[in-house]
Amino acid sequence: MRVLVGALGLLACVSATAQSNTAEALERQTDEAFRQVFQQPQDLTGWSKYAQLLVQAGNYEGGVAALERLLLDPQAPPEVRVDVGVLYYRMGSYAMAESMLRDAVADARLQGSNRSLAESLLADTLKRNKRNQFSGALTLGVRHQTNPTYQTDDAQVLSAGALVAVANADKPSADQDLAVGVRLNHFYDLESQNSAAIVSSFGAYVVDYSSSSGDPVAGVSKPYDLQMLDLNTGLQFKPLPTQAPGLTLRPYILLANLVTQGRQYLTNQGYGLDLNWQPQEKTLYQFTLDDQRREFANRADIANADQQNGHLYGFVARVSQDLGAGQLIIGEYAMRRNRAERNIHDSDSNEIRVTYSTSYASPLSKGEYWTTAFWIGALERSYSVPNPGVSPTETRKDNEWRIGVNNTVSLAPLWSLVLAAEHSRNQANLPNYRYQNTMLSGTVIRSF
Repeated sequence: MRVLVGALGLLACVSATAQSNTAEALERQTDEAFRQVFQQPQDLTGWSKYAQLLVQAGNYEGGVAALERLLLDPQAPPEVRVDVGVLYYRMGSYAMAESMLRDAVADARLQGSNRSLAESLLADTLKRNKRNQFSGALTLGVRHQTNPTYQTDDAQVLSAGALVAVANADKPSADQDLAVGVRLNHFYDLESQNSAAIVSSFGAYVVDYSSSSGDPVAGVSKPYDLQMLDLNTGLQFKPLPTQAPGLTLRPYILLANLVTQGRQYLTNQGYGLDLNWQPQEKTLYQFTLDDQRREFANRADIANADQQNGHLYGFVARVSQDLGAGQLIIGEYAMRRNRAERNIHDSDSNEIRVTYSTSYASPLSKGEYWTTAFWIGALERSYSVPNPGVSPTETRKDNEWRIGVNNTVSLAPLWSLVLAAEHSRNQANLPNYRYQNTMLSGTVIRSF
């Protein structure tokens, strides 16, 4: 965990230094371009250069103003309207973007890739300008795991509070599963002055393991087939639309239900708050606080399942930084507190993860892009008191790390394929909880 925190800090320092140097050079160029247009206001070439520099600096409002100066010329090329429409789109002013893009598409001089971009963006703005907006995705995936139930790979484990280890009878076993899912998103624009909208998301997923069969039974180490439903809905708004237009809040409620082998396993209900802040185009801060009430009372695979009932409190912070040229780095921190009816199930965890992704032109299909992402993460989890069923004296502590990679391949418009590989290992202090797992998966996604 300390190594990963240090690596994240080093990446942040390097990124900040590089951005500072670039920003200073860009500011000097922008100041010089402004002096030139101030001295020669009729020079449209100077206005175009000035607009490009403003956009590079993230000043979209200034870029729009400079480009609209070019539109005073009746013979201005339609590509200028496309550029203005793109900027309005990136600022979230979809009505203005639609107006500019309509005018650009109506101009017969607009041809080639610029026309394709304008038509595609116009279609998207038409959807975004509706009060009711639906989107989502259908997924179909296959996955292979070397240890899907996270069985310990130690030769000996502690049993029933024994002070000496006994032979481990349950060894890790590989398995495959097929997963089908759907995610539906709904955005209802309230047309208010603070950009308020009701934002909802609904998901349904089914996971079928090859070796799974029969009812859940205590002591069985095979994975369970899963059926899950979840709903998340809340009011999204900008608390300071003028002073901080990039800040949004969304208090929400959440519901979830998990079934295994056709038997009830877990129900969740809770509430939370999302906070997103985008101070500039290339930087995004995201924070989530939530409180979930979890009910295990009908869980069939363990005795006294109701003792696991309780609250799961969570805090997640995420920072995304666009490094340019299709490169993105994301740092995440998650803190979770689990409080159950019986304190042997209480735990606290801290997790950190760093992801680097890069997008590039497809080596197979012209005009398409692929995205490859690499991530590494570490988690520390500690329990409140010893579990007498394992060890009467020693409290469980987990030290887990994960490393992975995925590649998103565009197959066709609205169709993509995600190939992923991940390895995880838990080096717990108690032998019962030491495990490792390697996962390989492929998922086809149909967006709509």
